[in-house]
Amino acid sequence: MDQKRRHFLQGSLLASGAVLAGAVEAAPEPPKPPKEPKPPKDPKGPKPPKAETYDVVVVGAGFAGMCAALEAAEQGAKTVLLEKMGRPDGTTVYSSGWIAAVGSRFQKNHPEDSKEAFFQDMMKLSGYRSDPELVRVYADEAGDGIDWLADHGTPFFLWENLPAPELSRCVISPGEGITGGSMLLRCLMAALEKAGVPIVYNTKAVHLLKSPNWDVEGVHCLTPEGPKDYRARGGVILTTGGFGANEAMVGQYIGPWAAKLIVRGSPWITGENILMAQEVQARLVNMDQFYAGPITPTGHANPSPLMHAGYGIQVGTNGKRFVPETWLQVPKAKAIAQRTPDNRSFMLIGEDANANDNILSATIERFARLGYHVFKGETIEEVAKAAGVPPDALVETVRVFNEAVKAGKAKELDPPYEYETPHALETGPYYMIPAAGGMASTMGGPKINKFAQVENFERRPIPGLYAAGAAAGGLWYQDDIGGNQLGGGMVFGRVAARHAARRAKEEAARRPPEPPKPPKPPKEPKEPKAPKHGA
Repeated sequence: MDQKRRHFLQGSLLASGAVLAGAVEAAPEPPKPPKEPKPPKDPKGPKPPKAETYDVVVVGAGFAGMCAALEAAEQGAKTVLLEKMGRPDGTTVYSSGWIAAVGSRFQKNHPEDSKEAFFQDMMKLSGYRSDPELVRVYADEAGDGIDWLADHGTPFFLWENLPAPELSRCVISPGEGITGGSMLLRCLMAALEKAGVPIVYNTKAVHLLKSPNWDVEGVHCLTPEGPKDYRARGGVILTTGGFGANEAMVGQYIGPWAAKLIVRGSPWITGENILMAQEVQARLVNMDQFYAGPITPTGHANPSPLMHAGYGIQVGTNGKRFVPETWLQVPKAKAIAQRTPDNRSFMLIGEDANANDNILSATIERFARLGYHVFKGETIEEVAKAAGVPPDALVETVRVFNEAVKAGKAKELDPPYEYETPHALETGPYYMIPAAGGMASTMGGPKINKFAQVENFERRPIPGLYAAGAAAGGLWYQDDIGGNQLGGGMVFGRVAARHAARRAKEEAARRPPEPPKPPKPPKEPKEPKAPKHGA
């Protein structure tokens, strides 16, 4: 009985399993979602731009870059100049076109000056912190560089007998309706076109191409057509400018207070030289140093020339003096940012300043052309009210100043007024010209040697990597002579170009000659065709 029941239960279970299995097999499958149509394939597809190879690749179409590219081409190197913007738009465009030099053809009437005196003055201004080897190269080559530019059609005149340390060392390119810096670039662009050097715009270098040994072999760029490599047999010359328009770098390397400074030059100088050089462990120096100068709070008008020869005083928005008026541009610009709560000050000057080469009227006229407003008043009280400065405070400041001048004690003021022939403020109308601290260019960057080669942490040159102008470090510290910034770009742009061009020739000489291509085998004669039937 148990045996029969067991077989019955097994049969029942098997049967029920079969029914379930049949039910599962019979259940309809859920409908599959429709497949998304595949996008049609582009038979060709967009191809990235092909890499190009040159002897010398220059990154940054400013003054230093154009000098480097032209010199490299004249040394026989196949050269290309890359620029991330749609036109040359670096700090040179905003400059006055001064270049400091000794010994050019424009200075032949000043044999009293010398390269040695020039060298000593530049070292003194740097607090003897500049690399003397680099400063010596500058002193030796700047005069020849001026003549080289003149030979390529750049107009110059010499501004003679300026106060020390400028003396008769400032050779200027007249703008003729544009800035002097723009004139320099226009002349160099014409020379580059004549030399057959291409300037490739909208091409941003973002990485260095390097060998397994970290020799620099080119740059990887972003272009409107896609990423592209520019390879260099002799070397890459970084002439991208500094990092003054990069707020993060300014705060990191100079300090949070420097964020108050107004950018005097290009807004596109953002530190690519630093970012790329760090990829090969470049040694960075003088990163907290920068070239500065007073500037109007809006626009790009420089009020500094008004302070020459002892006419006028400089006051903060509280109506009080806070800085020696004799200070040069760099320390004065820093003082405005550091000693005032809002990086704002005024240059107060009277009508008698026109006795100094009509400088007041000329400056006001220039500002008017630029659309910049200068505050004016017939009395000290009036001009103070117009500028928004407390009248009582300004009147008291002027009273103390005038008494000290008449008593021959201007140098005893706090801060001292150190012009040899100070003039009391007693001749109206009076003008108050706004002046803020501005940053023109940074002085720190990848340390270069006398050949403009970038050095690594071990102070050895990085093969294939050069820098010049504000993209290089080691040449300037603390302060300089007017025109040193452009002069440094000119000198070391050419130095880098000569070395990179020579390196390209040496690399070519070391490469084994390509084996001759084997001759093509002669074609076999074709068999004659069989005659047609009926022929």
